[in-house]
Amino acid sequence: MTKRRDVLALGIFGGATLLAQGPAAAQSPPADRSAAAMAALADRYAAAVNAHDTSSFPDIHTESYIQHSGRSPSGLAAQIELFKRIFAAMPDLRMVVEDRIIAGDKIVTRNAFSATHTNTVRGFPPTGKPFTFHTIDIWRVENGKLAEHWDVTDTVEVLRALRGE
Repeated sequence: MTKRRDVLALGIFGGATLLAQGPAAAQSPPADRSAAAMAALADRYAAAVNAHDTSSFPDIHTESYIQHSGRSPSGLAAQIELFKRIFAAMPDLRMVVEDRIIAGDKIVTRNAFSATHTNTVRGFPPTGKPFTFHTIDIWRVENGKLAEHWDVTDTVEVLRALRGE
């Protein structure tokens, strides 16, 4: 009977301790998932894209990075190669984060990318005109790095720009 009372008392004490700390304390994210850490990770990603520098990608992405877009394979190496191709095709590419939401282990950004159409892109010969396209990106963060990615790109906007419309 004593063991049963001890277990019950421990359970009540543990629950009371959690309640006394309040809901925020009971649900606070680990340090690597704090809003500030996640915002800094998103900022490092945008800075790397704007610097056209893939050398920091191993610090930003997990080795097993999962790309759900279907436009490129998964994995850190594939992500590096994808961005090298993007930077070669659009040497003046710039990314502006227009909006950012951080919740749980996710970062969501609404972005505007701009470049000058100076090279063939998606089979369209260069027009020499500047163009902009928009994306919404969702990343899952794991151990302080981008681990998984989903995105929506305004493809109609891209195609119109590449046609020079």
